Amino acid sequence: MTKIPLALRLMLAVGSIIGPAFAAGAPGASGDREKADLMQLERDIGRANVDRDAAFFERVEADEFVFTDSNGGVTTRKEDVDGVKASPNPDVKLLAYDVDDMRVLLYGDTAVVTGRVTTRQTVKGEERTGRTRFTDVFVRRDGRWQIVAGHSSRIKA
Repeated sequence: MTKIPLALRLMLAVGSIIGPAFAAGAPGASGDREKADLMQLERDIGRANVDRDAAFFERVEADEFVFTDSNGGVTTRKEDVDGVKASPNPDVKLLAYDVDDMRVLLYGDTAVVTGRVTTRQTVKGEERTGRTRFTDVFVRRDGRWQIVAGHSSRIKA
């Protein structure tokens, strides 16, 4: 029988104990991929806002979705989708909804995404730009991410 030196046995034992702990906390390919997918989903939300794509919101917003705006108003999924389906105000046209400065935190099947949105719109023919900070909470269900809560606060000019 081959004798394994004590130092090597200790290294192997310690490595087998702490190795998985380091791997669990290390950003892996799947975590990076999930973060990229969630950031793309935020950009897709922006595009769906510009396009007034109610079907997109019906897929992405969970039944229990709630959005809190910067004035403290609360909107449910039904209210949000109905608002997108309604005839748009002819005096207001959303031209761009650009998302940047994003950060994604993953907690198993839950994710928190924060970022900044810059919108460009015309109001009665006058072009305006607005900026907000947002926090969105997603839950992974049936292999896809759904937004369950969102909040937006205006950035003063």
